[in-house]
Amino acid sequence: MARDEERGNYLYFVPDKCVGCGMCESVCPKMAIAVYRNGSGFEVEIGKSCAVCGTCSDFCQFGALSFYRNGKEGGIYSEILKEEMGFKKIEVDLDSCILCSLCMKNCPRDAIKVVRRVDLKKLRKGEISIGDGCIECRLCVENCPTKAVKIYHGKPVIDESKCIYCEICSKVCPMDVISVRCDSCRIFEQRKDAVSGTVIVDEHTCSTCGICRENCPTGAIEINRIFEGEQRWSKERCFEDCTVCRDICPNEAISYSYEPEKTVIFSDRCNYCGTCERYCPGGAIEIDRRLKEEIEVEFRKVKEERRREIRVADGCIGCGICESICPVSKDGKTIEIVGGRAEGKVSEYCTACGLCVVNCPVGVIAVREFREEV
Repeated sequence: MARDEERGNYLYFVPDKCVGCGMCESVCPKMAIAVYRNGSGFEVEIGKSCAVCGTCSDFCQFGALSFYRNGKEGGIYSEILKEEMGFKKIEVDLDSCILCSLCMKNCPRDAIKVVRRVDLKKLRKGEISIGDGCIECRLCVENCPTKAVKIYHGKPVIDESKCIYCEICSKVCPMDVISVRCDSCRIFEQRKDAVSGTVIVDEHTCSTCGICRENCPTGAIEINRIFEGEQRWSKERCFEDCTVCRDICPNEAISYSYEPEKTVIFSDRCNYCGTCERYCPGGAIEIDRRLKEEIEVEFRKVKEERRREIRVADGCIGCGICESICPVSKDGKTIEIVGGRAEGKVSEYCTACGLCVVNCPVGVIAVREFREEV
């Protein structure tokens, strides 16, 4: 955490949300922040030159950085985007939304919450009549899904505050003593009025992947991205059997085509975070981004010399998954199987993508990045 107690400014880092994209490094006006891989996650190093301005937080698209000034969240760019321009990452047309919650169920970052209420009084419409001839077989009691039926003095009695007019009791009664007619299931306008609610979006956590929009059956969701830009892919620099960019893309925006040769395809889910560019072992991807609005922000290409160390703890079973999944492991450049177990090393070829870490079946691999000492 960085703080400016005199002005009441605080910057918090949430490791669980960091994807290591390096956007914070790119936009920091003081070049005071650096992101390093630490095992399966990331850590942030904040230098003394940090002005605690909140710019890094404003443009972190994954909610890993939070900035508070005098108890209020957001820096100067957040104020411009949200307060002056009314920018929202997600806009939901509640007139079209049917509150099905598919957006919430499919959101990879739990950034959407659907609050749904059902007014049972508007749904419970119908008519009940009880005749004579009950033989107390109790079929109605045993089959009622809401326990609304009981036998009293040799006759069925139905509690209408519990009854949902499902008609089951009337169908199972062998003596046709009970008659139930359900109206609610036939009056569609009435059913619509009985369901109400809203959609709550955590703008800080949303990464604008658009998966919610893809799953919305009524087209009620609109995605607005902070950035627009271009992705450039170099066929000559790309390794044919490498899948790093696809596997680490936090928005699941990358796929491949192999007809006839490998081509990297960027979908509309891309938010130009630059994770793929940062960890591509061949330097085959370049991301250019700019703000859609007329706001001037300098995006730097951070090139810092770093030492990457791959460590293998006891318990390695020598399965070779780490070696096979690393696109630059040939000739022992990063990790190799020696004597029945994996051996890691300090490597200038490792990009700290973390695929060996997350795919190790016994969890004994860790990759750490360090600033290269001059």
